[in-house]
Amino acid sequence: MADEQQETGSLLGRGSEFQGKLTFFGTVRIEGAFEGDIFSDDTLVVVPGGHVRGTVNVGTLIVTGGRVEATVNAKSAVELHPPGQLNGEVTTPSLQIERGAVFLGNCTMPEKKSKEDSTSDSPTAERSDPTDE
Repeated sequence: MADEQQETGSLLGRGSEFQGKLTFFGTVRIEGAFEGDIFSDDTLVVVPGGHVRGTVNVGTLIVTGGRVEATVNAKSAVELHPPGQLNGEVTTPSLQIERGAVFLGNCTMPEKKSKEDSTSDSPTAERSDPTDE
């Protein structure tokens, strides 16, 4: 499973309950209950028995079990593995849902701009005016 492949830096263990704001580096694994705001550029893993409610802003969210009820903004990816459940609004460039996992909500997948797009929008980019010819 995906959570076994991730090296866990921190853990909110089974039976634990926490409310507040969480910021972290590396990988955090949640087996207990968390309510509040989570901020990281790294990986959050929610395993069976885990429950997250609130706002999640991370690099990658992996739900291998348990339940996430949140507004999720994942910079890299969101992965849902059975029997995991995700309820809420999700914004991520990559969403993977395996058979048996549950997603209830909406997902927005922003387009990545190519170098050509960003160059043409640049104020220093030269543009020809057809009326000058």
